[in-house]
Amino acid sequence: MDDIRQTALDRFRAYLERRQFSGHSIASYTGDLRLFFAEVAVPLAQVSFREVDQFVEHHHHRGRSWATINRRLNALKHFFDFCLDQQWVLGNPVKPSHFVRRGRPLPKALSREQVQRLFAQIEHPMDRALFLVMLRCGLRVSEVAQLKLAQSALRADSWNIHPYLRGRLAGRVMHTCRV
Repeated sequence: MDDIRQTALDRFRAYLERRQFSGHSIASYTGDLRLFFAEVAVPLAQVSFREVDQFVEHHHHRGRSWATINRRLNALKHFFDFCLDQQWVLGNPVKPSHFVRRGRPLPKALSREQVQRLFAQIEHPMDRALFLVMLRCGLRVSEVAQLKLAQSALRADSWNIHPYLRGRLAGRVMHTCRV
């Protein structure tokens, strides 16, 4: 590694210590940066998004997990933001498109037995009613907590609810619950 890169890396490490990053984060970031600069032969000021692309592709083909690749990209992004502040580079070569977006897993439905065990633990009638509204109408806790009696209409076999979402009536959304 050339002197300019090493100096930048040393100052970045000191910056992370001043910002009170954990020792583990500092070690991971500096290790990731050393790995990047061992693979990239261009001077610090000439690193472009192409080198970052190649780095990502190389590690993907080596079987690295997306979490590892994203952590390494975060190290690079923070490092080049620091270098930009120090006016050592003209821009940050790490773009949002380099990061791998991982979808969040969908929630799993409870079985009938699990629901029965849950409701067996709820003793207070009001708590039971709130849980039933969330379960049967598909409302979130925050939406149920904001419900007003004026937003609902109780019928013989159903309860129509017009919830407010983010402070306003939720358009034409209406939840009908079998009671």
